[in-house]
Amino acid sequence: MVAADDGADQVSTGLEARLAELERRVADLEAMEGVRRTLCLYARGIDERRRDLLELIFAADCHLTTDPWGADAHGRDRVLRAFEGYWKRFGNPRRYYANEDIRVDGERATAFSYWFVTQEDGDRSVIGWGTYDWAFRLEDGTWKVTRLAIRILTMTTLDRGWAVPDKVMMPFERRR
Repeated sequence: MVAADDGADQVSTGLEARLAELERRVADLEAMEGVRRTLCLYARGIDERRRDLLELIFAADCHLTTDPWGADAHGRDRVLRAFEGYWKRFGNPRRYYANEDIRVDGERATAFSYWFVTQEDGDRSVIGWGTYDWAFRLEDGTWKVTRLAIRILTMTTLDRGWAVPDKVMMPFERRR
């Protein structure tokens, strides 16, 4: 009779382990969707000039850098001021991100993605692309951005084109 109980215990332990693994995997997938939600709120916040959305997703101690444009903002207020400067410069932006790679580790996460933006600078059409490197922390059920590194690979105007490397890598001068 002891042997039969041992077998039942082993089956029960095996099921419990499988259930625990499935619960962990579901939690990771839910966390990844939470990070995606934050990414979407970021894109909407920037494109729609919604400071309220950005305030929701950036942690108080966040850090923003842009390369090669040189922004290096520490803290939510300074990060939001950096975006306000962007809003003064560019109109009607629409950004898209793709090929995101999201990694979750408990209440922390990282993500990488490519981005593409169309916008205007006065009467000029502007197109650009680059990469995002993100870090997140789960706070009160929301994945908050703790670090955002924006790498601008290309930012050019329609009249300059974007297929010739020596044209797109030239400095993008301010409209006077």
